[in-house]
Amino acid sequence: MRRHGFDPAALVMGLILLALTAAFVLDAAGAWDLSRPARSVPLVAGGLVVAAVTAVITQAVRTVRNRRSRRRTGERPAPGDRRRHDAA
Repeated sequence: MRRHGFDPAALVMGLILLALTAAFVLDAAGAWDLSRPARSVPLVAGGLVVAAVTAVITQAVRTVRNRRSRRRTGERPAPGDRRRHDAA
């Protein structure tokens, strides 16, 4: 298996899916009632929102970190690179 970078959004989504699995197991066991959509839909939607926010924050942090490292090293973007490069 190839090495890959740490992805916080995948970790958060996995934990949320585990929590949802536990909720549905508790529902099947009769310990919790998720028969009404008013209870189960917000759990699923909330989990997706938390994972999306985590992904957006992760991307923003990585973008800022990459820009700072390029400024420190004085690296210029490639000629075909469409990203904006600040000279400051």
